[in-house]
Amino acid sequence: MVTKKDNINNLGSLLNKEGFFDSIECVHPAFFILHPISNVFLNANYFRSIEKGGFKGLTFRYYLHPQKNGRFHFQYFQLIDLSVRDLESIVNLDPYGKVLAGLSGVLDKFIFGIQRNKPHFLVICGNMLLSGNHGLYCGSGNHQALLETITKVKQDLSKSGKVAAMIVKDFEADHDALGPLLKKDKFHSMIMDPIMEMDLALNWKSFSDYLAAMSSKYRVRANNVRKKLADTTIKQFSLADVEEHYDRLEFLYKSVQQKSPIRLMQCSFLYLKNLMTYMSEKVVMKAYIENGEIVAFLCGIKNGKSLEAHHIGIDYKYNKSHALYQNILYDFIEMGIQESMNHISFGRTAMEMKSTVGAVPVTYNAYIRFENRVVNSLICHFLPDEPAGDWVQRNPFK
Repeated sequence: MVTKKDNINNLGSLLNKEGFFDSIECVHPAFFILHPISNVFLNANYFRSIEKGGFKGLTFRYYLHPQKNGRFHFQYFQLIDLSVRDLESIVNLDPYGKVLAGLSGVLDKFIFGIQRNKPHFLVICGNMLLSGNHGLYCGSGNHQALLETITKVKQDLSKSGKVAAMIVKDFEADHDALGPLLKKDKFHSMIMDPIMEMDLALNWKSFSDYLAAMSSKYRVRANNVRKKLADTTIKQFSLADVEEHYDRLEFLYKSVQQKSPIRLMQCSFLYLKNLMTYMSEKVVMKAYIENGEIVAFLCGIKNGKSLEAHHIGIDYKYNKSHALYQNILYDFIEMGIQESMNHISFGRTAMEMKSTVGAVPVTYNAYIRFENRVVNSLICHFLPDEPAGDWVQRNPFK
Protein backbone atom coordinates (compact mmCIF):
# COMPACT_ATOMS: atom_id res chain seq x y z
CA MET A 1 0.00 0.00 0.00
CA VAL A 2 1.40 3.43 -1.00
CA THR A 3 0.97 5.94 1.77
CA LYS A 4 0.73 9.73 1.60
CA LYS A 5 4.22 9.85 3.12
CA ASP A 6 5.55 7.63 0.30
CA ASN A 7 4.04 9.96 -2.30
CA ILE A 8 5.68 12.96 -0.66
CA ASN A 9 9.04 11.17 -0.52
CA ASN A 10 8.75 10.15 -4.20
CA LEU A 11 7.84 13.68 -5.19
CA GLY A 12 10.74 15.03 -3.15
CA SER A 13 13.10 12.68 -4.95
CA LEU A 14 11.76 13.88 -8.30
CA LEU A 15 12.13 17.54 -7.42
CA ASN A 16 15.53 17.26 -5.80
CA LYS A 17 17.37 16.61 -9.03
CA GLU A 18 19.92 19.02 -10.42
CA GLY A 19 18.99 20.64 -13.69
CA PHE A 20 18.58 23.58 -16.06
CA PHE A 21 15.17 24.72 -17.22
CA ASP A 22 14.43 27.31 -19.93
CA SER A 23 10.91 28.03 -18.67
CA ILE A 24 9.30 28.16 -15.26
CA GLU A 25 6.62 25.85 -16.68
CA CYS A 26 9.28 23.13 -16.92
CA VAL A 27 9.89 23.27 -13.17
CA HIS A 28 7.60 20.96 -11.22
CA PRO A 29 4.85 23.14 -9.67
CA ALA A 30 5.44 21.58 -6.26
CA PHE A 31 9.06 22.71 -6.16
CA PHE A 32 8.31 26.08 -4.62
CA ILE A 33 5.99 24.43 -2.12
CA LEU A 34 8.67 22.04 -0.86
CA HIS A 35 11.36 24.73 -1.14
CA PRO A 36 9.65 28.06 -0.39
CA ILE A 37 11.60 31.25 -1.14
CA SER A 38 10.30 34.34 0.64
CA ASN A 39 11.48 36.71 -2.11
CA VAL A 40 8.45 37.29 -4.34
CA PHE A 41 10.80 38.04 -7.27
CA LEU A 42 12.15 34.48 -7.12
CA ASN A 43 8.79 32.77 -7.35
CA ALA A 44 6.90 31.08 -10.16
CA ASN A 45 4.15 33.66 -10.77
CA TYR A 46 6.63 36.49 -11.06
CA PHE A 47 8.68 34.50 -13.57
CA ARG A 48 5.52 33.82 -15.58
CA SER A 49 4.89 37.56 -15.75
CA ILE A 50 8.28 38.14 -17.36
CA GLU A 51 8.27 35.08 -19.63
CA LYS A 52 4.92 36.09 -21.12
CA GLY A 53 5.83 39.80 -21.15
CA GLY A 54 6.75 40.13 -24.82
CA PHE A 55 10.40 41.06 -24.32
CA LYS A 56 12.14 40.69 -27.66
CA GLY A 57 15.36 38.71 -27.63
CA LEU A 58 14.94 37.65 -23.99
CA THR A 59 15.07 34.03 -22.86
CA PHE A 60 15.72 32.39 -19.50
CA ARG A 61 17.57 29.73 -17.57
CA TYR A 62 16.61 28.42 -14.14
CA TYR A 63 19.12 26.26 -12.33
CA LEU A 64 18.19 24.04 -9.39
CA HIS A 65 20.94 22.39 -7.41
CA PRO A 66 19.87 20.38 -4.34
CA GLN A 67 22.36 19.97 -1.49
CA LYS A 68 23.04 16.96 0.71
CA ASN A 69 21.73 18.79 3.78
CA GLY A 70 18.26 19.16 2.28
CA ARG A 71 18.83 22.75 1.21
CA PHE A 72 19.37 23.92 -2.35
CA HIS A 73 20.80 26.53 -4.66
CA PHE A 74 18.55 28.38 -7.08
CA GLN A 75 19.92 30.66 -9.77
CA TYR A 76 17.96 32.74 -12.26
CA PHE A 77 19.52 33.93 -15.51
CA GLN A 78 18.18 36.32 -18.13
CA LEU A 79 19.67 35.78 -21.59
CA ILE A 80 19.54 38.76 -23.92
CA ASP A 81 20.28 37.90 -27.53
CA LEU A 82 22.16 40.95 -28.75
CA SER A 83 21.92 39.85 -32.38
CA VAL A 84 18.15 40.32 -32.52
CA ARG A 85 17.58 43.17 -34.95
CA ASP A 86 14.53 44.46 -33.13
CA LEU A 87 16.73 45.29 -30.18
CA GLU A 88 18.35 47.99 -32.33
CA SER A 89 21.22 49.54 -30.38
CA ILE A 90 22.06 48.81 -26.76
CA VAL A 91 23.43 52.24 -26.00
CA ASN A 92 20.69 54.83 -26.50
CA LEU A 93 22.49 57.96 -27.63
CA ASP A 94 19.54 59.39 -29.58
CA PRO A 95 18.79 62.08 -26.97
CA TYR A 96 22.33 63.41 -27.32
CA GLY A 97 22.34 64.28 -31.03
CA LYS A 98 22.72 62.59 -34.43
CA VAL A 99 26.52 62.38 -34.34
CA LEU A 100 26.61 60.45 -31.06
CA ALA A 101 23.58 58.40 -32.08
CA GLY A 102 25.55 57.19 -35.09
CA LEU A 103 28.25 55.84 -32.80
CA SER A 104 25.90 53.55 -30.89
CA GLY A 105 26.14 50.67 -33.37
CA VAL A 106 29.93 50.96 -33.44
CA LEU A 107 30.01 50.76 -29.64
CA ASP A 108 27.80 47.68 -29.68
CA LYS A 109 30.03 45.90 -32.19
CA PHE A 110 33.28 46.77 -30.39
CA ILE A 111 32.14 45.93 -26.88
CA PHE A 112 29.98 42.90 -27.60
CA GLY A 113 31.31 41.68 -30.94
CA ILE A 114 27.80 41.41 -32.33
CA GLN A 115 27.25 39.46 -35.56
CA ARG A 116 23.68 39.44 -36.80
CA ASN A 117 23.90 35.92 -38.24
CA LYS A 118 24.14 34.05 -34.92
CA PRO A 119 22.93 34.47 -31.33
CA HIS A 120 25.20 36.59 -29.12
CA PHE A 121 24.11 36.37 -25.52
CA LEU A 122 24.48 38.84 -22.72
CA VAL A 123 23.92 36.62 -19.68
CA ILE A 124 22.64 38.24 -16.50
CA CYS A 125 22.49 36.44 -13.18
CA GLY A 126 19.76 38.64 -11.79
CA ASN A 127 16.97 40.76 -13.16
CA MET A 128 17.39 43.75 -15.44
CA LEU A 129 13.87 44.92 -14.56
CA LEU A 130 14.69 45.32 -10.88
CA SER A 131 17.34 46.85 -8.67
CA GLY A 132 18.57 44.47 -5.99
CA ASN A 133 19.62 40.86 -5.46
CA HIS A 134 16.89 38.92 -7.22
CA GLY A 135 18.80 36.27 -9.16
CA LEU A 136 20.37 34.01 -6.59
CA TYR A 137 19.27 31.98 -3.60
CA CYS A 138 21.84 29.89 -1.77
CA GLY A 139 20.06 27.90 0.88
CA SER A 140 23.34 26.50 2.15
CA GLY A 141 25.26 29.79 1.96
CA ASN A 142 27.86 28.28 -0.40
CA HIS A 143 28.39 30.81 -3.17
CA GLN A 144 31.10 28.76 -4.91
CA ALA A 145 28.27 26.91 -6.64
CA LEU A 146 27.35 30.05 -8.60
CA LEU A 147 30.70 30.05 -10.40
CA GLU A 148 30.21 26.43 -11.38
CA THR A 149 26.73 27.27 -12.68
CA ILE A 150 28.05 30.20 -14.73
CA THR A 151 30.46 27.82 -16.47
CA LYS A 152 27.63 25.38 -17.20
CA VAL A 153 25.43 28.15 -18.62
CA LYS A 154 28.24 29.28 -20.90
CA GLN A 155 28.90 25.74 -22.12
CA ASP A 156 25.20 25.20 -22.80
CA LEU A 157 24.76 28.44 -24.77
CA SER A 158 27.95 27.89 -26.75
CA LYS A 159 26.24 24.96 -28.50
CA SER A 160 23.89 27.30 -30.35
CA GLY A 161 25.58 30.69 -30.22
CA LYS A 162 28.16 32.78 -28.45
CA VAL A 163 28.30 34.30 -24.97
CA ALA A 164 29.44 37.91 -25.37
CA ALA A 165 29.46 38.92 -21.70
CA MET A 166 28.13 37.94 -18.28
CA ILE A 167 26.79 40.19 -15.52
CA VAL A 168 26.14 39.23 -11.92
CA LYS A 169 24.02 41.74 -9.96
CA ASP A 170 23.23 43.22 -7.28
CA PHE A 171 24.77 42.50 -3.88
CA GLU A 172 24.66 44.93 -0.98
CA ALA A 173 28.24 46.07 -0.51
CA ASP A 174 28.27 45.23 3.20
CA HIS A 175 27.08 41.65 2.53
CA ASP A 176 28.92 40.65 -0.63
CA ALA A 177 30.42 37.20 -0.21
CA LEU A 178 30.58 36.68 -3.98
CA GLY A 179 32.84 39.57 -4.93
CA PRO A 180 36.22 37.98 -4.13
CA LEU A 181 35.22 34.75 -5.89
CA LEU A 182 34.04 36.56 -9.02
CA LYS A 183 37.17 38.70 -9.24
CA LYS A 184 39.31 35.57 -9.13
CA ASP A 185 37.29 34.37 -12.10
CA LYS A 186 38.24 37.52 -14.08
CA PHE A 187 35.05 39.49 -13.43
CA HIS A 188 35.38 43.26 -13.06
CA SER A 189 33.49 45.45 -10.64
CA MET A 190 30.70 47.45 -12.26
CA ILE A 191 30.37 50.75 -10.44
CA MET A 192 26.69 51.58 -10.54
CA ASP A 193 24.58 54.28 -8.98
CA PRO A 194 23.34 53.36 -5.51
CA ILE A 195 19.82 52.12 -4.96
CA MET A 196 17.68 54.70 -3.20
CA GLU A 197 15.97 53.07 -0.23
CA MET A 198 13.83 54.28 2.63
CA ASP A 199 12.91 52.82 6.01
CA LEU A 200 9.41 53.70 7.22
CA ALA A 201 9.20 54.67 10.90
CA LEU A 202 7.07 52.33 13.01
CA ASN A 203 5.09 55.27 14.43
CA TRP A 204 3.95 56.43 10.97
CA LYS A 205 0.33 55.26 10.80
CA SER A 206 -0.72 57.75 8.13
CA PHE A 207 0.77 60.09 5.54
CA SER A 208 0.15 62.94 8.01
CA ASP A 209 2.53 61.26 10.46
CA TYR A 210 5.18 61.18 7.73
CA LEU A 211 4.66 64.88 7.00
CA ALA A 212 4.87 65.69 10.71
CA ALA A 213 8.33 64.11 10.84
CA MET A 214 9.62 66.56 8.22
CA SER A 215 11.32 69.87 8.84
CA SER A 216 9.04 72.82 8.10
CA LYS A 217 10.82 73.61 4.81
CA TYR A 218 10.19 70.18 3.32
CA ARG A 219 6.72 69.87 4.82
CA VAL A 220 5.64 73.11 3.13
CA ARG A 221 7.18 71.88 -0.12
CA ALA A 222 5.39 68.53 0.12
CA ASN A 223 2.04 70.19 0.81
CA ASN A 224 2.48 72.47 -2.20
CA VAL A 225 3.29 69.48 -4.39
CA ARG A 226 0.23 67.60 -3.16
CA LYS A 227 -2.02 70.59 -3.91
CA LYS A 228 -1.14 70.28 -7.59
CA LEU A 229 -3.20 67.09 -7.69
CA ALA A 230 -6.22 68.71 -6.02
CA ASP A 231 -8.40 68.28 -9.12
CA THR A 232 -6.87 64.97 -10.21
CA THR A 233 -8.61 61.66 -9.53
CA ILE A 234 -6.39 58.86 -8.26
CA LYS A 235 -7.91 55.43 -8.81
CA GLN A 236 -6.59 52.01 -7.83
CA PHE A 237 -6.82 49.90 -10.97
CA SER A 238 -8.05 46.33 -11.21
CA LEU A 239 -7.04 43.92 -13.95
CA ALA A 240 -10.26 44.84 -15.79
CA ASP A 241 -9.27 48.53 -15.65
CA VAL A 242 -5.82 47.71 -17.00
CA GLU A 243 -7.31 45.75 -19.90
CA GLU A 244 -9.75 48.55 -20.70
CA HIS A 245 -7.08 51.27 -20.78
CA TYR A 246 -4.19 49.11 -22.03
CA ASP A 247 -3.18 51.31 -25.00
CA ARG A 248 -3.04 54.52 -22.97
CA LEU A 249 -1.12 52.86 -20.13
CA GLU A 250 1.37 51.41 -22.59
CA PHE A 251 1.91 54.85 -24.13
CA LEU A 252 2.66 56.33 -20.69
CA TYR A 253 4.94 53.39 -19.84
CA LYS A 254 6.98 53.75 -23.03
CA SER A 255 7.23 57.51 -22.53
CA VAL A 256 9.27 56.82 -19.41
CA GLN A 257 11.21 53.85 -20.82
CA GLN A 258 12.40 55.82 -23.84
CA LYS A 259 14.32 58.20 -21.58
CA SER A 260 16.57 55.39 -20.33
CA PRO A 261 20.21 55.74 -21.53
CA ILE A 262 20.57 51.94 -21.72
CA ARG A 263 18.03 49.87 -23.61
CA LEU A 264 19.01 46.24 -23.29
CA MET A 265 15.38 45.21 -23.55
CA GLN A 266 12.39 46.78 -25.27
CA CYS A 267 9.86 46.89 -22.49
CA SER A 268 6.19 46.21 -23.03
CA PHE A 269 3.32 47.13 -20.78
CA LEU A 270 2.21 43.51 -21.21
CA TYR A 271 4.71 42.67 -18.44
CA LEU A 272 2.86 44.90 -15.96
CA LYS A 273 -0.50 43.52 -17.07
CA ASN A 274 0.88 40.04 -16.39
CA LEU A 275 1.84 41.08 -12.88
CA MET A 276 -1.80 41.98 -12.29
CA THR A 277 -2.87 38.67 -13.82
CA TYR A 278 -0.54 36.29 -11.98
CA MET A 279 0.12 38.00 -8.65
CA SER A 280 -2.64 40.53 -8.11
CA GLU A 281 -2.44 40.10 -4.33
CA LYS A 282 1.12 41.47 -4.41
CA VAL A 283 0.63 44.31 -6.91
CA VAL A 284 -0.89 47.75 -6.49
CA MET A 285 -1.48 49.88 -9.58
CA LYS A 286 -2.89 53.39 -9.39
CA ALA A 287 -3.86 55.74 -12.21
CA TYR A 288 -3.92 59.55 -12.18
CA ILE A 289 -6.89 60.86 -14.15
CA GLU A 290 -7.30 64.46 -15.30
CA ASN A 291 -10.49 65.48 -17.13
CA GLY A 292 -11.18 61.87 -18.00
CA GLU A 293 -7.68 61.20 -19.35
CA ILE A 294 -5.05 59.04 -17.64
CA VAL A 295 -1.95 61.22 -17.25
CA ALA A 296 0.20 58.88 -15.14
CA PHE A 297 0.27 55.59 -13.29
CA LEU A 298 2.38 53.81 -10.69
CA CYS A 299 2.93 50.12 -10.01
CA GLY A 300 4.12 48.90 -6.61
CA ILE A 301 4.96 45.33 -5.62
CA LYS A 302 4.76 44.03 -2.05
CA ASN A 303 7.75 41.80 -1.25
CA GLY A 304 7.29 40.68 2.33
CA LYS A 305 7.59 43.85 4.42
CA SER A 306 9.34 45.73 1.62
CA LEU A 307 7.62 47.71 -1.13
CA GLU A 308 9.24 47.78 -4.56
CA ALA A 309 8.47 51.10 -6.25
CA HIS A 310 8.33 49.36 -9.61
CA HIS A 311 7.54 50.88 -12.99
CA ILE A 312 5.67 54.12 -13.63
CA GLY A 313 4.17 55.90 -16.61
CA ILE A 314 3.95 59.65 -17.18
CA ASP A 315 2.53 61.98 -19.80
CA TYR A 316 5.31 64.54 -19.62
CA LYS A 317 3.19 67.43 -20.82
CA TYR A 318 1.47 67.22 -17.41
CA ASN A 319 4.56 66.45 -15.39
CA LYS A 320 5.48 69.99 -14.34
CA SER A 321 2.00 71.43 -13.90
CA HIS A 322 0.89 68.50 -11.75
CA ALA A 323 4.27 67.64 -10.20
CA LEU A 324 3.52 64.08 -11.29
CA TYR A 325 6.87 62.51 -10.53
CA GLN A 326 7.14 64.04 -7.05
CA ASN A 327 3.56 63.06 -6.29
CA ILE A 328 4.20 59.50 -7.42
CA LEU A 329 7.09 59.31 -4.93
CA TYR A 330 4.84 60.58 -2.14
CA ASP A 331 2.14 58.10 -3.14
CA PHE A 332 4.59 55.20 -2.92
CA ILE A 333 5.36 56.34 0.63
CA GLU A 334 1.67 56.64 1.48
CA MET A 335 1.10 53.19 -0.02
CA GLY A 336 3.94 51.75 2.06
CA ILE A 337 2.44 53.18 5.25
CA GLN A 338 -1.06 51.96 4.40
CA GLU A 339 0.24 48.46 3.63
CA SER A 340 2.27 48.37 6.89
CA MET A 341 5.58 48.07 5.06
CA ASN A 342 8.89 48.61 6.81
CA HIS A 343 10.93 49.56 3.76
CA ILE A 344 10.68 50.99 0.24
CA SER A 345 13.11 50.39 -2.64
CA PHE A 346 12.94 53.30 -5.10
CA GLY A 347 15.54 52.09 -7.60
CA ARG A 348 18.48 54.00 -9.05
CA THR A 349 17.13 56.95 -11.03
CA ALA A 350 16.51 60.58 -9.97
CA MET A 351 18.54 60.13 -6.78
CA GLU A 352 18.44 63.72 -5.55
CA MET A 353 14.69 63.98 -6.05
CA LYS A 354 14.19 60.74 -4.14
CA SER A 355 16.40 61.96 -1.32
CA THR A 356 14.07 64.96 -0.86
CA VAL A 357 11.29 62.56 0.17
CA GLY A 358 13.52 60.66 2.60
CA ALA A 359 15.31 57.98 0.56
CA VAL A 360 19.02 57.34 1.18
CA PRO A 361 21.62 55.74 -1.13
CA VAL A 362 22.66 52.14 -0.50
CA THR A 363 25.64 50.80 -2.42
CA TYR A 364 25.25 47.51 -4.27
CA ASN A 365 27.97 45.65 -6.12
CA ALA A 366 27.71 44.17 -9.60
CA TYR A 367 30.24 42.39 -11.78
CA ILE A 368 30.87 41.92 -15.50
CA ARG A 369 33.10 39.69 -17.58
CA PHE A 370 33.52 39.87 -21.36
CA GLU A 371 34.26 36.53 -22.98
CA ASN A 372 36.62 38.16 -25.48
CA ARG A 373 39.85 38.09 -23.49
CA VAL A 374 41.28 41.20 -25.14
CA VAL A 375 38.15 43.23 -24.49
CA ASN A 376 37.95 41.90 -20.93
CA SER A 377 41.54 42.88 -20.21
CA LEU A 378 41.04 46.38 -21.63
CA ILE A 379 37.58 47.16 -20.31
CA CYS A 380 38.79 47.72 -16.76
CA HIS A 381 40.50 50.90 -17.98
CA PHE A 382 37.18 52.31 -19.19
CA LEU A 383 34.84 51.29 -16.42
CA PRO A 384 34.12 54.16 -13.98
CA ASP A 385 35.88 54.16 -10.62
CA GLU A 386 32.99 55.69 -8.71
CA PRO A 387 29.27 56.36 -9.20
CA ALA A 388 27.93 59.63 -10.53
CA GLY A 389 28.46 62.40 -7.98
CA ASP A 390 26.53 65.19 -9.68
CA TRP A 391 23.74 65.22 -7.13
CA VAL A 392 23.27 66.34 -3.53
CA GLN A 393 21.86 64.12 -0.80
CA ARG A 394 18.97 65.89 0.94
CA ASN A 395 17.48 65.18 4.36
CA PRO A 396 13.84 66.24 4.71
CA PHE A 397 13.44 65.20 8.33
CA LYS A 398 13.83 67.16 11.56
